[in-house]
Order: sequence, then structure tokens, then C-alpha cells
Amino acid sequence: MFVPKRMLPDEKRVPPVRRGALSIATRMHAAMALAAICIPVFVSPHALAASKPPLFLRSCTITPPEPSPVFSFPAASKPAAASDDEDDDEDDESPRGFVSPGLGACVAVSGTVNAGLQRDSYKANALARATGLVPQGAISFPLSASFRIETGQTLSDGHYLASAFEFSIDTSSDGGSELTMSEASVTFGAFAFGLAGSRFDFWTGDDFAFIGRIPSRTVALIGYERQLTEQLSLSLSVEDTSADRRTVLPNRGNRVPDGVARLLYEQGGLTLHGAIAARDVPGGGSGRVGRAAILGATWEKTLLERPLTLTAQIAGAVDAAPYIGSRLDQRTAFSALTGDLTTRGWSGVVAIGREWTDEWSTNTYVSRYRLSIPTPSRLAGLIQIDRVAANLVWAPVDGLRIGLEGSIAWQKLDIAGNARAASLSGRQSSAQLFFERTF
Repeated sequence: MFVPKRMLPDEKRVPPVRRGALSIATRMHAAMALAAICIPVFVSPHALAASKPPLFLRSCTITPPEPSPVFSFPAASKPAAASDDEDDDEDDESPRGFVSPGLGACVAVSGTVNAGLQRDSYKANALARATGLVPQGAISFPLSASFRIETGQTLSDGHYLASAFEFSIDTSSDGGSELTMSEASVTFGAFAFGLAGSRFDFWTGDDFAFIGRIPSRTVALIGYERQLTEQLSLSLSVEDTSADRRTVLPNRGNRVPDGVARLLYEQGGLTLHGAIAARDVPGGGSGRVGRAAILGATWEKTLLERPLTLTAQIAGAVDAAPYIGSRLDQRTAFSALTGDLTTRGWSGVVAIGREWTDEWSTNTYVSRYRLSIPTPSRLAGLIQIDRVAANLVWAPVDGLRIGLEGSIAWQKLDIAGNARAASLSGRQSSAQLFFERTF
């Protein structure tokens, strides 16, 4: 007798057709999951770009690579490693900027705004007053601003590429403004091209507001610089001083660029600068070669735990007047000259800077300028300028300088028949309260 199998209580009754359907569905889901893994999915590039996080600018520091010297000498002993604080100070001196997206170059943007209150007074002799051109004492509100953009990057072949663009805006005594291009140069490896400061110059007086408001002598140059040893470098350049329309003597006729050679020695706190220049002087029926030479030194020393800086330079020139004197001396002397005449002269300066505390510092300089020139009457003309200036500067925070500055100039311009020169003879005194902000 057939006895049917007894069903267990917990056994589920599933129809055979239903059980088969579940099995097929399970296999279909597994196949779809495997296909999703194996088959690539196309996504729009715009969708990918939108899904990426935003790209922020990265900070950087423009630091040119250390040049390899031509001559290397084994050192007797290695200097002690610099401390972290010293490294930070060196980094602070380098321009800081941001990495340019797409180019990879470090771009630094900086500028300076200088404003103040200035009082000028003049004391002239009877001959100068008789010309009627002696300016009267006046109070002015000088304002100047400079803006600078520079880039730097090391290319894939190891060469260093840099550029600099700088201009300044200065207000005149009559309320007008003057735009001046100070630099527009490109540096590729050891070569430099464009508008830049003359390689002949050494002391520029940037610690003084009077001189700092007059842009430095800008020349059109092609230069080459090579590190001979770790301390000594050589610079060769051809320069055209006619690119500077503010302080350069007007030229007559065609002329070739000037040639300048410079040796610079830097060791510890000592800097020595020596340069010579040769220039073609037109006129007089036959070409003349002007020449100039300069020797300068700066010594930085810590005295009583505070920095002390001493600077001195002396320069001489024959038929090359643009290469001697400070910017103030050149502005005064060249305003009385009418051409690139035969000249012979020299100039010298001694400056001292002292930091008394973290916020307070002083600067002082004394200079002398002598230039002899011929006159139409064949009588020798002479320009003599002696200056002394000093300031007291308070720097409560980085990038801010507030100072009080004074200067006295004794000027004697003895050029027969030149009323303009006579009006500049006498004593000029200036006092100024200035505010300078650097960013």
C-alpha cells in the first residue's frame, strides 16, 4: 500500500514553476552586474571637469638658481650650517607670488606708495636773484607710486627664464602726474635684454625719500653675467643711456651704445663693486671716446647686536657725465647743459645706516659732485654740488615706513652766459615727513 511522504511542518510549499522563475531572475541580475563591470561607460569631459574639485593658486618664491662658477677652489673648511631663522630671513627677501596656471611660472606682484609733506626753501646770492628764476620757498605734497610684476621659472632644459615689468607714477609740483617706465626686461640664463638699471651703478640711495622718488637711471641694454668664482662675478653689457629721458644729456647725431664691464665681489658682509664704461661722443668733427670708472664698497656688520651698514663710492668720468653723481645731482646739472659737451668730473658719497631697535633706524649720507665744462666763450665752466641728508624711520609693521627727513645742498653753477645755471646757485634746504607702504 502506498503511503504518501509526510510533510515536515517547516517545509515551504513552492510550486516548481515559481522556483524556476526565481532562479532565472537571479541569473539575469548576476549577468547584468558582470556586464556593468566589463563594459566601459563613456562620460562627457565636461561632466568630468565639473566633478573635479576647484584648482586653487599655489604660493611660490622667485629664487634664481645658484650659478655654477667657472673656477672652483676647494675650501679649507665648510662654514657652519645656517640656522632656521637665517633661512627664513633669506626667503623673506625673495619675491613671493603664485604659480601661474598652465604656464608653471612663479608670478610676483608688488608695489610701493610714498606720500608726504615737504617744505623747500632757497637762499641765493644777488647774481642768482637777478635772473628772476630763483624758485620761492613752498610747501608741497609729493606722491609717488610704483608697480612691479616679475616672473621666474626653470625650463626643462635647465635654463632659468625671468621677466620684470615696472613703472612708476609721480606727481609734479603743479599737480600733474608723470608716468615713467623703470624696467621692462627678460633674463634667459646668463643673458638679459630690455630696459633695466645700468650695470655701472652701485649706490642708489633707496633709503632716502628724496632720491627714492626719482626713478633710477634706466638704460636699454643687452647684458651677459657669469659667476667666475663663488664670490666674484663678471658682467658685460652694451647700454644706451638715451632711453632715459629724465636725466640724460641730449645727444647730437648718431652714436653707438656704450660698453660697460663690471666686477662684483661678495663675501659675507663685504661687497666690492668696480666698473668701467666707454661711450662714443658725437660732435666736434671727429669721434671722441668718453670713459668712466667707479669703485664702491659696502660693509655690513652687527654692532651691539644691531645691524650697521657703511657704503662708500667714488666715480670719475671724461666726456661721460651721465655716469657720475646721484640722481639728484644729475637732475640739477643736466638741466643747465645743452648737449653732450666735453666734460671732466668726479663724484663721491659716503653713507651710513643703523638699526637702533626692531622698529627705529637712521640713515645719513654726504656727497660731493664736480663737473667742469667748456663754454661758447672758451672759458671753463664749473658745476659744484655738496649735499648732506639724514632721516629717522619708524617701521611698526612689515611693509610700512614712516619717517622724517632733511637735506641741505650747496650748489654753484658757474657757466658764463647761462641764466638757468646762475639761478640754481645757492643753498637749497628741504624737510619732509613721508609715509611709505609696500605690498
